Amino acid sequence: MSLPIDSENVMLKGILDLIFSAKEPKSSSRNRKRKKKNGAERISGATFAPADSDGSGLPIILVADIAGDTSGEVGARVATCLDGFQSYEVFRTKQVLKLGDKGIFIDKLIVAAEEGRAWMRAENADLLVWGEMAGSLVVLRFLVMVPMSENQPGAYGLGDVLALPATFSGDLNSALHAVVLSAVGPTFKGMRTRVGAELDKALAQIKPLVQEKPEALSGGNYAAFLGCVGNAFAAHGLLGGPEKRLDQAISSYKLALAHASAQADSVVWSITQNHLGAALKAKGERTKDVDVLKEASKAYKAIAEQLNRIGHPFDWAMANINLGQVLYRLGVMSSETAYYQEATRFFDEALTIYTREGTPGKWAEVCNQYGVVLLALGEQVNGNVTLEVAVKKFRASLHVRKKEVVPVLWAQTANNLGAACFSLAKRNSELALLREASSCFEGAIEIYQNSGAGKKADLIANNLSRVQRLLASRDGS
Repeated sequence: MSLPIDSENVMLKGILDLIFSAKEPKSSSRNRKRKKKNGAERISGATFAPADSDGSGLPIILVADIAGDTSGEVGARVATCLDGFQSYEVFRTKQVLKLGDKGIFIDKLIVAAEEGRAWMRAENADLLVWGEMAGSLVVLRFLVMVPMSENQPGAYGLGDVLALPATFSGDLNSALHAVVLSAVGPTFKGMRTRVGAELDKALAQIKPLVQEKPEALSGGNYAAFLGCVGNAFAAHGLLGGPEKRLDQAISSYKLALAHASAQADSVVWSITQNHLGAALKAKGERTKDVDVLKEASKAYKAIAEQLNRIGHPFDWAMANINLGQVLYRLGVMSSETAYYQEATRFFDEALTIYTREGTPGKWAEVCNQYGVVLLALGEQVNGNVTLEVAVKKFRASLHVRKKEVVPVLWAQTANNLGAACFSLAKRNSELALLREASSCFEGAIEIYQNSGAGKKADLIANNLSRVQRLLASRDGS
């Protein structure tokens, strides 16, 4: 039985892009009100409020009733199951978070996520577990209050689902436990050591479910299940687990793809390919292994080739961006200009979808990333044109990344612009470019110092000194 996916559904990387571009502010479990909640029933014992020495506690999990389950028994089962592990505080709301009736599937999920986040804010929750019935299965979704960066291995998006028999028990309880811990753990600011230890135990419990497929799951459902297992391995690696966890995540994603068809299970297939690409990219960068990065590029290229820019514009664009980023890393490691040149083509493709008018934030981000590639390429090739284009890309990005609105993003791009201006000025001797570089570096230093990023500020200060020395020698001051 396949997942109950709308025929208008698209790969969720585009949804991740939209969701992550407006992240919730990072919150902490400290000093939360633990006795009174805004309408949700506390499942954990009334005195259950474990905390470490500084007052940090465990994650707060909010469980919604399940759409299509009129009795409320499945939602109750989920809440009771989670409470049995004593690894988080569990609350249950008898409200049902439903997908809307209007718009494409992306729109329905985003509207539902906005409503769900409002519930979470009211309850100080770190994670909302919600979903819908699909025959004899319950399809669970996981909304994280503080999501991981979209390029982190194992980052949960709205498209990641866990399908379980409605009467799940035994090892499947541990599977749900592992998914919840892995969804909330990497960005949680409380008792992370305990969360990591609990996730380690849960992963050991679900090993039989990976070795032998549960009878109730098949095709896309089992592929989605294995994708969540991969996310759990990746999360444990971020929570202090051994380095082999990333390899285990990669193996889980590959096994998931063996159970999913790009045609029949397009959403699960695309999401899993994206998870695989992110994990391979992380491994390739960590180990400086060019072959692993090439494998990551194949995963992203498969997505771009399977989708199309008309039917799945944002997902197709994100696949091109990810592919461009991997090719950039290959260029850095190999010093081969061909990788940079190929990367520019994919950023060009992405910018046909992400526009300043339609998606200004993402457009500015892509312009910044594109400029970085052009800067690296420009420093390796003869002629100034590539560096000139890099300068233009960074300047364009700063039209959206305003210092007074997004100071850290402004500083990031301003620093890049300063580097591009300096590199170009060394070739064409334009004093205006050196002055622009100096101004950019000075502004970036100020922002990074004020935000506590002293090391970044010190690095930029070294570049500023080089600019000022060259400027002094050229203008005679």
